[in-house]
Amino acid sequence: MSGGEASGEVSGVGPSGVRPSSNVRIVTDSNSMIPWNLVDELGIIVVPLTITIAGIELTEDRDLDVEGTYIQLRTGATVSTSAPSPGSFAVAYAQLAGSPVVSVHIGSNFSATSNAARLGAAAGGFDVHVVDSGVASFMAGCCVLAAARSAGDGNVVDAVIEAAERTAAGVETIFTLAELDRARAGGRFDGRPLGTNGVPVIRMVGGAFEQIGTAISDVDAASAMFDAVVQSSQRLRIGVGGADAGPVVDDLFERLREARPDDEIIRYTVGPTVAAHAGMGTFGIVYHPLDRI
Repeated sequence: MSGGEASGEVSGVGPSGVRPSSNVRIVTDSNSMIPWNLVDELGIIVVPLTITIAGIELTEDRDLDVEGTYIQLRTGATVSTSAPSPGSFAVAYAQLAGSPVVSVHIGSNFSATSNAARLGAAAGGFDVHVVDSGVASFMAGCCVLAAARSAGDGNVVDAVIEAAERTAAGVETIFTLAELDRARAGGRFDGRPLGTNGVPVIRMVGGAFEQIGTAISDVDAASAMFDAVVQSSQRLRIGVGGADAGPVVDDLFERLREARPDDEIIRYTVGPTVAAHAGMGTFGIVYHPLDRI
């Protein structure tokens, strides 16, 4: 999660977006990429992942120089990412001692983060309920937001967990792979016959990837993303984000906001821990129904 490319603008939230007092507190990790303004508004605690570029460890937190990190990634520097330590989670949970905590994280099929959260909770004997979302990046972020909205409505722990898990079951994403070498190096697309005559467009439901096409340009890819949601009869939460992808991301955000004024549409930034695998210039949308949340 990071705030370099976008201000975290949200449309269609309305008065319900203001967080009332809640006994249940929400913790997540930085891979969820929730804009910092929403983190503050909803009282979410974020435990950062680590990104190592050319041997230098950087923490994906509020103070990270996102633009500088993008520049390093653009140079093709060697990069790796790692989960937070159990101790980092223990410190976060200690801040919330006395309140029940729902801790929603990137899926264990992508990262060791959920396991680290469980170990951190156990070490301190905290009242923590860890939710392994099974998804990644802003898909997990949507699960966190659903939990936070539920907690803000004064719901009990079980209802907050259910909101996160329902969202995980219904959230989808469509995104581009901007740097195929980085994508393959991460192992998730190794051996897959990704198209090379354009930009691969990937759809993910749950933890499963599929290539749905190859776009000739970013504009064509954005049109495919727009078409995927514009005719939906349900009210949606839609996230629109990119990693130094240029004006196509803002243009897509504005098109969706104009076409679907009743949706909750969030402009977020693809943080370095995701860009390290999908590539600089990647962008996409994340979406799920709101009428059941």
